[in-house]
Amino acid sequence: MKSIEGRRRRAIIRTALAGLIAPALVAASLAGGSQPPDWRAETAYSYPGTQVAAATAGKLGVAWEFDDFVVRGSTHRGVEATPVVVDGVMYLTGPWSVVYALDARTGKQLWQYDPEVDGQFARRTCCDAVNRGVAVADGVVYVAALDGYLAAVDAKTGKELWKVDTITDRRMSYAITGAPRVAGKNVVIGNGGGEMGARGYASAYDRKTGKLAWRFFVVPGDPAAGPDEHPEVTEARKTWDPKSRWDLGGGGTPWDSIVYDPDTNIVYVGTGNGMPHPSWLRSPAGGDNLYLSSIVAIDADTGRKKWHYQTTPADSWDYTATQNMILADIEIGGRQRKVIMQAPKNGFFYVLDRVTGELLSAEKFTTVTWADRVDLKTGRPVLTDQSDYSKKTKLVWPSEAGGHNWQPMSYSRETGLVYIPVLEAPMTFQMLEQPKYRPYSNLQGSAASFPSFAFGSNKTGGGEDILAGQPAPTFQQIVRAWDPVRQKEAWATKPMPFWSGGTMVTGGLVFQGSADGWLTAYDAETGAVVHRINVGTGIMASPMSYTIDGVQYVAVTAGLGGALNVSYPPGAVAIERQNSERLIVFRIGGSAPKLPPLREARPFTVAPAEYRGTDAQVQHGAALYAQNCGRCHGGPTGAGGYPNLWKMTPETHAAFESIVLDGAFAYAGMASFADVLSKQDARDIHAFLARPHDEKAQPTENRMH
Repeated sequence: MKSIEGRRRRAIIRTALAGLIAPALVAASLAGGSQPPDWRAETAYSYPGTQVAAATAGKLGVAWEFDDFVVRGSTHRGVEATPVVVDGVMYLTGPWSVVYALDARTGKQLWQYDPEVDGQFARRTCCDAVNRGVAVADGVVYVAALDGYLAAVDAKTGKELWKVDTITDRRMSYAITGAPRVAGKNVVIGNGGGEMGARGYASAYDRKTGKLAWRFFVVPGDPAAGPDEHPEVTEARKTWDPKSRWDLGGGGTPWDSIVYDPDTNIVYVGTGNGMPHPSWLRSPAGGDNLYLSSIVAIDADTGRKKWHYQTTPADSWDYTATQNMILADIEIGGRQRKVIMQAPKNGFFYVLDRVTGELLSAEKFTTVTWADRVDLKTGRPVLTDQSDYSKKTKLVWPSEAGGHNWQPMSYSRETGLVYIPVLEAPMTFQMLEQPKYRPYSNLQGSAASFPSFAFGSNKTGGGEDILAGQPAPTFQQIVRAWDPVRQKEAWATKPMPFWSGGTMVTGGLVFQGSADGWLTAYDAETGAVVHRINVGTGIMASPMSYTIDGVQYVAVTAGLGGALNVSYPPGAVAIERQNSERLIVFRIGGSAPKLPPLREARPFTVAPAEYRGTDAQVQHGAALYAQNCGRCHGGPTGAGGYPNLWKMTPETHAAFESIVLDGAFAYAGMASFADVLSKQDARDIHAFLARPHDEKAQPTENRMH
């Protein structure tokens, strides 16, 4: 117990004070006043309630549930948002960026705001039509929609107050899934699309009027298009090849974490990966490619850079620095330091001085083979030979999903520990012989595969064993409690299914939901399991807590989807049970959760004879399917959220060309591909899908997947 007490003394912490916090809450937090009952902040994911604790967690039950989410067509896309509670009202988002206002006591819906996103935009996303929440301040709810619009909505009525287009070039594949952040007089939002072809930037708008206050471009643009927009772009251009692939945007999209510190009036923006992924394709002459995979500190009023720190120079592995950042005041080396902490995809846990940008420490929080360590003198990672896949396939830890993705980590002021939802998996990285770049498609320029890699094979095309001398592959997730001062593990949970949820701390407990449908409370000091609740639906988001009329509640959204909607991970409850969007709120003395029905098995069917093609058509169709369809619909045996095209009904077969080319299902997210596919292309894809029916299925065959 001495180590725990030591952490308490050293970790005099402040909650992260993100832009969701109202001024009164900031004052109370800093002054050590009474804890407000609301949950307005989404960076530390910590709530100092005491009613829900180890002694009472076993009595938690359902207080109320909400499941009336907007669903377009038959595809359930999952929920990634953590709700916000202000003055007794809960605000949250679901798929298609729809905002719901609910009575936080009863779950009664007060209003709904639907931005009516064009379904075609689903094609421009890497990871589905999800949304990670809203910002609330001074009676206004701010939401960013998938199609790039930012709206201000009256918190009482749901009436739209203003709406602005944040996209600078709609020819590129921009989309927004992240939550906006209030930063003083402005509201700040980023964007996604780095995999699809986009040039990342963060924009700040006046909270009252919606007028653009400033815009910070993460990477340089094509010099032929005009002068640099601001001095930081000129600075960054020095780290890029003048002959870079400007036509592909460069990437760097800040698609998730944005944090505001009112003390310093600084906005901290986490930036994304490069495009294409291999730096040698993106910027052939080399360079660090600023400000990819960086934490950028920006003056909240002027938009000018204060400092930056690049976690992964010349990123070639999709190692974004968009993961959530936590602000804290911690004693390090006998000095009280204002720090910012992040566990980005690349597998290192960083502690930086948030005022100056000085790197204080960086250590591996998971298995890492692309770099040996971070040199504290230079701040740069020391690369290994395993990192270079330019000439041959390499097995690299962590995977493109990262050691930590968007699922938030949390921080406890009592223990001084950070609770990280750690993804434990490598990937094989290999170059494509002739990369093809097409609009609204993955433009990575390389291929990466999770275990079991190429259908169970550990061999490359040349017969080389990619596992030789490497850590044994896993495909799992854990929660790891991390001491940010010592940069060491305090404890870790047993493995759970990949792509499980984020964490939240309250009452000496760490709450986390998992893809197998369980909400678990761990002892924050020891990691011992205190209580588990089976909700029967996979959980990706972080739980939250709030108090009304003296009753503390714990809430979590459920519904698996997002990046893994194409194929649910092993152990996911969505393989067995129906997977739909839910919000479940618990209190002491509540009832047992109701489990969703079992998933109905659908058979493979034999395709009608008129859709079968020649061998040449099937071969061409297979290539087109991989380029345009596979990232959503996957393979014949996968169990995911999108329709399995090897199980099409006769009616779907008959409407195939209308769906693919005419956009018959565009509103539901199945966009038209007429801009890149001809009628013959569509017929060849259809022939490819019809062929496996003949080879693998009989009319009476009935399989789950």
